[in-house]
Amino acid sequence: MHRMLGGGLRRLLTLFLILLAGSFSMASAEPREGGTLKVFSSGWRTLNPAVQSGASAGVPGSQIFAGLVEVRDNFEITPYGAESWELSDDKMSVTFKLREAKFHDGEPVTSEDVKFSLFAARDNHPFGTVMFGRIKDVETPAPDTVVFNLTEPTPGLMLSLQPLLMPILPKHIYDDGQELKTHLRNNENVIGSGPFKLVENTIGERIVLEKNEGFFIEGRPYLDRIVITAVSDQLTRLLMIENGELDYAPNVGLRYTDADRLEKKEGLIVTSRGFEALAAVAYLELNLRKEPFTDVNVRRALAHALDRELMNQIVFGGRSRVGEGPLHSNNPLFTPGAPAYEFDMEKAAAMLDEAGLTAGADGKRFGFVLDIPTWAPHMWVPFAEYIQAQYSKLGIDVELRRAPDFGTWAGRVASWEYDATVNGSFNYPDPTIGVERHLRCDNIRNVTWSNTQGYCDPEMDEILAKAAVETDFETRRALYDQVQRKAMEDVALLYLVQEYSTTVYTTKLGNPPLSPFGALAPYYDVYLED
Repeated sequence: MHRMLGGGLRRLLTLFLILLAGSFSMASAEPREGGTLKVFSSGWRTLNPAVQSGASAGVPGSQIFAGLVEVRDNFEITPYGAESWELSDDKMSVTFKLREAKFHDGEPVTSEDVKFSLFAARDNHPFGTVMFGRIKDVETPAPDTVVFNLTEPTPGLMLSLQPLLMPILPKHIYDDGQELKTHLRNNENVIGSGPFKLVENTIGERIVLEKNEGFFIEGRPYLDRIVITAVSDQLTRLLMIENGELDYAPNVGLRYTDADRLEKKEGLIVTSRGFEALAAVAYLELNLRKEPFTDVNVRRALAHALDRELMNQIVFGGRSRVGEGPLHSNNPLFTPGAPAYEFDMEKAAAMLDEAGLTAGADGKRFGFVLDIPTWAPHMWVPFAEYIQAQYSKLGIDVELRRAPDFGTWAGRVASWEYDATVNGSFNYPDPTIGVERHLRCDNIRNVTWSNTQGYCDPEMDEILAKAAVETDFETRRALYDQVQRKAMEDVALLYLVQEYSTTVYTTKLGNPPLSPFGALAPYYDVYLED
């Protein structure tokens, strides 16, 4: 059987083996059945990862739904909903043999469900087009066999087939004529074939999942229940962790000083492990449909006005590094050295003058509203306040707007009804998954974490198209270096810093979700000691 593990993925495997080599204290007993895992979330608006990217849908969605494959600790792509697969010699088709599995309502999982799910994710996921746009058609020769036929070799395809990105949806439920993005069963009586079943979903409050006794992996899951609580307030999160009200707080969004303090508390483990494959990059997203952001020289001026190393110090205590383009430095396809915008307020002012944005009698040049997301307030609020302060020195009036909930912020961005927002997104290990979505002309969509800013350049599209199908690692890396440089030159997004992830969990947690996809992977192996 071919496993589609090319040179790029082999390098990924080597890199993450090194990253994951450190030892961490954790539960060491034999896995124990039972118990309730208490997890935090910053909020959610859907439980269906086929229509929403990120942790808000991915954490519960990867428990409710299965995928064809799973990505384990050593970055190996392993069987999950598919028991095996074979890549054709010309790399133009992949044939999957499915496990015998059932949805939570007792209906069997078939190749027709997989086919339906593939096209559902392609058409509705924020970057479904970039993940699955090279699949020409899908054949279902038998209930347990599905064939993906490709238009071109697609090195990043297998990484996209995990439940986080392509959950296997029950066709008999979702293929009923309703719009998938707003389907009632995305939040009510959600049915999948994953290790846990939905019991309760009170949006903005909590999700309760219970063990799927008919899960297709024998003897799993260990846990009886998972309770996911919405906690948007940073201080409340901190107190809940300290008081033992949370067993697992992934990518929890703490100030680095608080994280340092928690490291000294008995019974807790603080780590940066668990999100290496996601490798988030923070940026200032300007709506390129609006003046004066349509002018690239204005965008460059705004980039010169920010001291990004200071931003790294303020939020992460210098533990991260400044953004050097759309690729995170963890990515083996990353090449350092893309031209940066050095911090230079005088140059920024001169560039604004040259663009015709001179200060009026009141000292003002122009103004805009800067939206602040609801998650990770430890990062977005100080970033937004710093941007506001810096731009005010140039005569730019920035009004900060904090959304009352995730849905409000996401709705504004998805409908393009915003001026600018601080934002961030996961890189994912292959740029066709996490990077292309923000840069391709054909991915300008009314979906969060797509190309919502409206960037479009035919030259960029051409480079991305070549890089996506290139199978030689070094040639591919050189192409993505061109992507890095062009994205910086065009200020497609104003890249700020590479995010630093902090996860906190109890020492009683066995097999904690610390794989490269961390909290967004299935929890069927996780257990709690007495």
